[in-house]
Amino acid sequence: MRLEELMTQVNLDVFYERLRQNDLWGLQRHNWGKWLGILGEEFGEVCQAINKIHFPKDAKPTDASNLYEELIHVAAVASAIAEHVLEERERDEEEAAAKD
Repeated sequence: MRLEELMTQVNLDVFYERLRQNDLWGLQRHNWGKWLGILGEEFGEVCQAINKIHFPKDAKPTDASNLYEELIHVAAVASAIAEHVLEERERDEEEAAAKD
């Protein structure tokens, strides 16, 4: 696959994961600490999947095993956080404009 095709596929998979997340939990808006915990949990699963590849004898049965899927989850959670940041920025700009 060419680079552009890879980028398109990955970004489509992140988009579909965002849709799946919204279907499961609805629109999520958390404080930044909770977002960090959610992102950290997903990053931890990426680490488990990598460790399972490099240290298969030491892997636990509960360790994540699909590296690509876990990376998509990390990207999707990061995207959800970025959406929240933009939403708040837009709200702050609207509030500032209303005060003028």
